[in-house]
Amino acid sequence: MQITPLSDALGAEVTGLDVNKLDDGTFNLVGDAFLKHHLLVFRDQNLEVGSQADFSNRFGDLDVHIQKESAHPDRPEIQILSNKKQDGKYVGSPVAGDNWHTDLQYTDLPTLCTLLYAVETPQEGGDTEWANMYLAYETLPEATKDRLVGLKARHTFNRFRNKRVGVPEVYKGQGQKRYVDVSPPDSIHPVVRTHPETGRKALYVSERFTIGIEDLPEAEGEALLDELIAHQQQGQFVYRHKWRQHDLTMWDNRCLIHVACGGVPPGQIRHMHRTIVRGDVPY
Repeated sequence: MQITPLSDALGAEVTGLDVNKLDDGTFNLVGDAFLKHHLLVFRDQNLEVGSQADFSNRFGDLDVHIQKESAHPDRPEIQILSNKKQDGKYVGSPVAGDNWHTDLQYTDLPTLCTLLYAVETPQEGGDTEWANMYLAYETLPEATKDRLVGLKARHTFNRFRNKRVGVPEVYKGQGQKRYVDVSPPDSIHPVVRTHPETGRKALYVSERFTIGIEDLPEAEGEALLDELIAHQQQGQFVYRHKWRQHDLTMWDNRCLIHVACGGVPPGQIRHMHRTIVRGDVPY
C-alpha cells in the first residue's frame, strides 16, 4: 500500500490495495490515513454492489438516502448517481451534489463519511471538488471566530426555503415531490463543530443546506452566513478530482464540504454508486 498526498489542502491517493481484502491491521492504517488526509482515493478497485456496502459498513451503520427513486434496486443502501437512461428515464440521480454541501447536514445525525465508486466515467467533465473546513475555520479572522462562539445554524433539505439554491432544470415541475414532500424537520447544529476523533474545529455551514443563523436578527445572520460561505469556498482550501474508472473515494463529512462540478458532454456517461455512513450529533 502506498499513500500519496494529492494537494496541500486535503486528499491522498491510495494504491496497491484491494479494499475487498483488508485485514484488521491494514484497515486500521486506512483509518489513520483517513483522519490525516480527510479524503482518500483508492485507485483500481473492483467493487460489486455488495462489496462496496460491506466495506462501507466497516466504518459504521449505513444510511439510506431520502430520495428513494435513486436507490439501487438490489441494495437500497447504495444510491445511484447517473446520467444514464433506461426506457427514457434516468437510472439514478443525474445532478446530485450541484451545490457546495456536506452530506445529510439537514438531519439530526449527519453523515460521518461518504464512499463514491466510479462505475463509468466520461472523457470530459464530471469532476468533484472538496474543500477543507478545518482550514476554513483556522484562517478566519480572530474577531470572526469570537463571533461564532456558541452560535448555531439552521439547515433544511427543502430547496424552496433556501434563497442560495434553485431547483435543477432537470427537475423543473417536480420540486414539490423531490424537495418538499420528503424534507425532514430542520436540523440545528453548531456553526463550528468539533471533530469527535481529532478534536479539531471545523466550519460547519454550506450554501446547499444552511438557511440561517439562530439567535441573530435575520439581516445580521444572513450577512454573516454570506461571509462564511464565501470564505469557505476559496481555492486555497480546495482539491479538484478528475475521476478515473474504478476510483473509490471516501471523505470525511465532519470536516469537508464538496460539490459536483458537472460539465459532462451529451452522450458521455457518468455512473456512480454511493454509500453514506451514519455519524453522530455535531457539537
